Amino acid sequence: MSQPGYSRSPLQEGFAALREEPLLLVAELTWRWCFAIAAWLIVLLAAALFLDSLNVTALDRLLLSTMQPAFAGSVLTHILSGALLRYLWIKFFVLLGLTVLWAFAAAVGRAASLRSVISLTGGDDHDEEVGWQFRPMLQLHLLRALWTWIAIGCFAASLLLGIAMQAQQRPARAAFFYVFGVAFSLIFGVMLNWIFGLAPLFCVRNQIGARDAVSQTLDFCARQGGRLFGLSLGFLALRMAWAGAMFLLVLAPTSIGNRLAVGWVLMMMSLLFLVYLAGADALILARLGAYAALADIDAQPEPEPIPELPEPTPTPLPSAPLDLPSDNWDAGPHQLSPSS
Repeated sequence: MSQPGYSRSPLQEGFAALREEPLLLVAELTWRWCFAIAAWLIVLLAAALFLDSLNVTALDRLLLSTMQPAFAGSVLTHILSGALLRYLWIKFFVLLGLTVLWAFAAAVGRAASLRSVISLTGGDDHDEEVGWQFRPMLQLHLLRALWTWIAIGCFAASLLLGIAMQAQQRPARAAFFYVFGVAFSLIFGVMLNWIFGLAPLFCVRNQIGARDAVSQTLDFCARQGGRLFGLSLGFLALRMAWAGAMFLLVLAPTSIGNRLAVGWVLMMMSLLFLVYLAGADALILARLGAYAALADIDAQPEPEPIPELPEPTPTPLPSAPLDLPSDNWDAGPHQLSPSS
């Protein structure tokens, strides 16, 4: 798949990697969906533990059985009184566990995907076996998860502070939190999340640590910023087109809801949603292959321009007449004269 840098298209090579290695998508779906199943099990277990810790009396059950909104509100207030701190602690440990589990799964799964993608897009220089770089990959994904939570926290805090300032009749401060706080949280959150998501490529490709991978990622973005922006914009357009088409397709079974049972309709919608997730993961892999191809193009030395040689000028012939003898000339081994 390797071609000269001037004739290579990272977008085409990204999709070509999926065609060359179909099991790459299977591996990506495996680690992503395994994490999703494990996350749902952890959330359900935490919810069960929280509900089991609540104290529900016989009077509470009796009032809830009446199905009266006034009774239900007072009963729920009584049941949940004193459980807020316990709920926050359970939520904190669940989010912490899910973050560590995601970082571990992403470090293993992304390393496996990158090793295959780099060997497909890197040509002969990267056909040899490369290491997993598990520890730097885990550090990068933990940093990415931590920064994501920080950005989400800043976004929520700015939004809540803006609402509070608006309620206190302070429109200038509310506008500041709405505009600058929310905007900066989104911009810096997306930018650094994208950089931490690109750094594992250089971590595996160049067999370096997490700090060096981030440094090389920033240098790479400075050199290839225009092409990176074009690739990201192209894959974003493909992702939006895929999401729009699959959104209409997922909602299509609702039109036959009067002919089928609700359970069958939900099952069809769930299967179509899984198809959407598989297509989205395929686009993520193709984008990763395009970035790997662009990194390989960036690493190749630029061809030196061939100097143009000046055109040779014709040498003029001498214009002087030849000096020929007028009396004798050499005719062989003896001299001849005109009289002979």
